[in-house]
Amino acid sequence: MSRETLRVFFALELPSEARERAAKAAQALRAGVPRGVRWVPPENLHLTLKFLGDVDAAQVPRLIGRAEAKLWPVPPFEVELAGLGALPSVRSARVLWLGVRKGNREMARIARKLDAAAASIGVERERRPFQAHLTLGRLRPPARVALERLEAPRGIAFGVEEVILYESRLSPDGARYIPLARLPLMQVEDAEAREFAPEI
Repeated sequence: MSRETLRVFFALELPSEARERAAKAAQALRAGVPRGVRWVPPENLHLTLKFLGDVDAAQVPRLIGRAEAKLWPVPPFEVELAGLGALPSVRSARVLWLGVRKGNREMARIARKLDAAAASIGVERERRPFQAHLTLGRLRPPARVALERLEAPRGIAFGVEEVILYESRLSPDGARYIPLARLPLMQVEDAEAREFAPEI
Protein backbone atom coordinates (compact mmCIF):
# COMPACT_ATOMS: atom_id res chain seq x y z
CA MET A 1 0.00 0.00 0.00
CA SER A 2 1.48 3.35 -1.03
CA ARG A 3 1.93 6.16 1.47
CA GLU A 4 0.15 9.47 1.12
CA THR A 5 2.56 12.31 0.42
CA LEU A 6 2.14 16.05 0.64
CA ARG A 7 4.12 18.64 -1.32
CA VAL A 8 5.02 21.21 1.33
CA PHE A 9 7.10 24.31 2.01
CA PHE A 10 7.66 26.88 4.77
CA ALA A 11 7.08 30.53 3.91
CA LEU A 12 6.16 33.99 5.14
CA GLU A 13 2.72 35.27 4.21
CA LEU A 14 2.39 38.77 2.78
CA PRO A 15 -0.28 41.02 4.28
CA SER A 16 -2.86 42.27 1.79
CA GLU A 17 -1.33 45.72 1.23
CA ALA A 18 2.17 44.31 0.63
CA ARG A 19 0.73 41.67 -1.69
CA GLU A 20 -1.12 44.30 -3.73
CA ARG A 21 1.99 46.45 -4.11
CA ALA A 22 4.11 43.44 -5.08
CA ALA A 23 1.49 42.50 -7.68
CA LYS A 24 1.71 46.04 -9.11
CA ALA A 25 5.49 45.62 -9.34
CA ALA A 26 4.94 42.43 -11.34
CA GLN A 27 2.57 44.30 -13.64
CA ALA A 28 5.21 46.99 -14.23
CA LEU A 29 7.78 44.29 -15.02
CA ARG A 30 5.87 43.24 -18.11
CA ALA A 31 7.29 46.25 -19.97
CA GLY A 32 10.87 44.99 -19.63
CA VAL A 33 10.54 41.26 -20.20
CA PRO A 34 9.67 39.06 -23.18
CA ARG A 35 6.35 37.33 -23.57
CA GLY A 36 5.89 33.86 -22.18
CA VAL A 37 6.54 34.67 -18.53
CA ARG A 38 4.44 32.62 -16.14
CA TRP A 39 3.44 35.21 -13.54
CA VAL A 40 2.70 34.24 -9.96
CA PRO A 41 -0.95 35.03 -9.15
CA PRO A 42 -1.25 37.75 -6.47
CA GLU A 43 -2.89 35.35 -4.02
CA ASN A 44 0.13 33.03 -4.29
CA LEU A 45 2.84 35.62 -3.58
CA HIS A 46 4.94 34.59 -0.58
CA LEU A 47 8.51 34.53 0.72
CA THR A 48 9.81 30.96 0.66
CA LEU A 49 12.00 29.91 3.57
CA LYS A 50 12.35 26.18 2.94
CA PHE A 51 10.92 24.02 0.15
CA LEU A 52 10.68 20.37 1.19
CA GLY A 53 8.92 18.81 -1.79
CA ASP A 54 6.96 15.59 -1.29
CA VAL A 55 6.97 14.29 2.29
CA ASP A 56 5.17 11.43 4.01
CA ALA A 57 1.90 12.86 5.38
CA ALA A 58 2.39 10.84 8.56
CA GLN A 59 5.62 12.78 9.23
CA VAL A 60 3.99 16.22 9.03
CA PRO A 61 3.01 16.42 12.74
CA ARG A 62 6.61 15.58 13.70
CA LEU A 63 7.86 18.21 11.25
CA ILE A 64 5.56 20.84 12.76
CA GLY A 65 6.65 19.98 16.28
CA ARG A 66 10.35 20.22 15.39
CA ALA A 67 9.82 23.49 13.54
CA GLU A 68 7.90 25.00 16.47
CA ALA A 69 10.73 24.10 18.83
CA LYS A 70 13.33 25.61 16.51
CA LEU A 71 11.35 28.84 16.01
CA TRP A 72 10.38 29.52 19.62
CA PRO A 73 13.53 31.60 20.43
CA VAL A 74 13.12 33.77 17.31
CA PRO A 75 11.39 37.14 17.93
CA PRO A 76 9.12 38.95 15.42
CA PHE A 77 10.90 41.18 12.91
CA GLU A 78 10.37 43.61 10.04
CA VAL A 79 10.70 42.88 6.33
CA GLU A 80 11.05 45.45 3.58
CA LEU A 81 10.85 44.51 -0.08
CA ALA A 82 12.86 46.55 -2.60
CA GLY A 83 14.73 46.12 -5.86
CA LEU A 84 14.17 43.95 -8.91
CA GLY A 85 16.36 41.09 -10.08
CA ALA A 86 16.61 37.85 -11.99
CA LEU A 87 18.08 34.42 -11.38
CA PRO A 88 20.57 33.28 -12.38
CA SER A 89 21.19 36.56 -14.27
CA VAL A 90 19.42 39.19 -16.37
CA ARG A 91 21.14 37.74 -19.49
CA SER A 92 19.56 34.33 -18.98
CA ALA A 93 16.71 34.80 -16.54
CA ARG A 94 14.66 31.91 -15.23
CA VAL A 95 13.12 33.70 -12.24
CA LEU A 96 12.10 37.34 -11.83
CA TRP A 97 12.07 38.54 -8.27
CA LEU A 98 11.52 41.39 -5.86
CA GLY A 99 14.39 41.69 -3.40
CA VAL A 100 14.47 41.90 0.39
CA ARG A 101 16.23 45.00 1.73
CA LYS A 102 15.39 44.53 5.41
CA GLY A 103 14.95 41.23 7.22
CA ASN A 104 17.53 39.21 5.26
CA ARG A 105 19.48 38.15 8.33
CA GLU A 106 16.39 37.09 10.25
CA MET A 107 15.01 35.14 7.29
CA ALA A 108 18.34 33.37 6.76
CA ARG A 109 18.42 32.41 10.44
CA ILE A 110 14.89 31.00 10.25
CA ALA A 111 15.71 29.16 7.02
CA ARG A 112 18.62 27.40 8.75
CA LYS A 113 16.38 26.36 11.63
CA LEU A 114 13.70 25.05 9.29
CA ASP A 115 16.34 23.20 7.29
CA ALA A 116 17.34 21.40 10.49
CA ALA A 117 13.70 20.64 11.33
CA ALA A 118 13.16 19.20 7.85
CA ALA A 119 16.31 17.07 8.16
CA SER A 120 14.75 15.42 11.23
CA ILE A 121 12.18 13.73 8.96
CA GLY A 122 14.72 12.77 6.33
CA VAL A 123 14.61 15.76 3.97
CA GLU A 124 17.97 16.51 2.36
CA ARG A 125 19.78 19.53 3.82
CA GLU A 126 20.03 22.65 1.66
CA ARG A 127 23.43 23.02 0.04
CA ARG A 128 22.97 26.43 -1.54
CA PRO A 129 23.18 29.62 0.54
CA PHE A 130 19.82 31.14 1.36
CA GLN A 131 18.83 34.12 -0.80
CA ALA A 132 15.73 35.97 0.35
CA HIS A 133 13.50 37.02 -2.55
CA LEU A 134 9.87 37.19 -3.64
CA THR A 135 9.29 35.33 -6.90
CA LEU A 136 7.14 37.33 -9.32
CA GLY A 137 7.40 35.21 -12.46
CA ARG A 138 9.21 32.34 -14.18
CA LEU A 139 10.59 32.14 -17.72
CA ARG A 140 10.73 29.01 -19.85
CA PRO A 141 12.98 28.98 -21.75
CA PRO A 142 15.37 31.45 -20.06
CA ALA A 143 15.60 34.86 -21.71
CA ARG A 144 17.32 38.23 -21.41
CA VAL A 145 15.40 40.85 -19.43
CA ALA A 146 15.84 44.63 -19.35
CA LEU A 147 15.26 45.41 -15.69
CA GLU A 148 17.55 48.46 -15.74
CA ARG A 149 14.84 50.43 -17.53
CA LEU A 150 12.34 49.92 -14.75
CA GLU A 151 11.93 51.79 -11.50
CA ALA A 152 11.99 49.36 -8.61
CA PRO A 153 9.23 49.69 -5.98
CA ARG A 154 10.20 51.03 -2.56
CA GLY A 155 8.95 50.84 0.98
CA ILE A 156 6.92 47.63 0.84
CA ALA A 157 7.32 46.89 4.55
CA PHE A 158 5.49 44.65 7.00
CA GLY A 159 5.94 42.84 10.28
CA VAL A 160 6.47 39.11 10.59
CA GLU A 161 5.07 37.24 13.59
CA GLU A 162 4.66 33.73 12.22
CA VAL A 163 5.92 31.17 9.74
CA ILE A 164 3.44 29.08 7.76
CA LEU A 165 3.76 25.50 6.57
CA TYR A 166 1.93 25.29 3.25
CA GLU A 167 0.78 22.39 1.13
CA SER A 168 1.15 23.01 -2.60
CA ARG A 169 -1.56 21.30 -4.64
CA LEU A 170 -0.78 21.24 -8.33
CA SER A 171 -3.46 21.23 -11.04
CA PRO A 172 -3.77 22.16 -14.73
CA ASP A 173 -4.95 25.59 -13.56
CA GLY A 174 -1.81 26.15 -11.49
CA ALA A 175 -0.77 25.69 -7.88
CA ARG A 176 -3.00 26.28 -4.87
CA TYR A 177 -1.31 26.90 -1.51
CA ILE A 178 -3.11 25.62 1.59
CA PRO A 179 -1.88 26.55 5.09
CA LEU A 180 -1.31 23.41 7.18
CA ALA A 181 0.13 25.09 10.27
CA ARG A 182 0.87 28.59 11.54
CA LEU A 183 3.99 28.67 13.70
CA PRO A 184 4.24 31.82 15.85
CA LEU A 185 7.54 33.52 16.59
CA MET A 186 8.44 34.32 20.20
CA GLN A 187 6.22 37.04 21.67
CA VAL A 188 7.08 39.43 24.52
CA GLU A 189 5.29 37.31 27.11
CA ASP A 190 7.20 34.25 25.86
CA ALA A 191 10.49 36.10 26.24
CA GLU A 192 9.62 37.11 29.81
CA ALA A 193 8.61 33.57 30.69
CA ARG A 194 11.87 32.27 29.28
CA GLU A 195 13.92 34.85 31.19
CA PHE A 196 12.38 34.00 34.56
CA ALA A 197 11.88 30.27 34.09
CA PRO A 198 13.80 28.21 36.67
CA GLU A 199 16.69 26.20 35.36
CA ILE A 200 16.20 22.45 35.34
